[in-house]
Amino acid sequence: MSRVEVFSAKISPELKRLLDKVCRMAGVKKQFIVEEALREKIEDLLDAYDLREAIKNAGEFYSWESVKKEL
Repeated sequence: MSRVEVFSAKISPELKRLLDKVCRMAGVKKQFIVEEALREKIEDLLDAYDLREAIKNAGEFYSWESVKKEL
C-alpha cells in the first residue's frame, strides 16, 4: 500500500452534506472523492499556469489568413 498523509480542511455544512450524499449514491469513500477532486483541480491550475506562461513567452501571433498565404 502506498504511503498516505493526513489532510484536514474546513468545509461548509452544505458541501459536507453533498459529499456525504454523493458518496452514499456512488458507494465510494470520501477520501476517494476528495483526492480525485484535488488531483483534477491541481491539474487544471497547473495547465492554466502553463498556458499563461506560454502566452507570456510567445512571440508575435499571426492571423490564420496570413498563415494560409504562406502555405
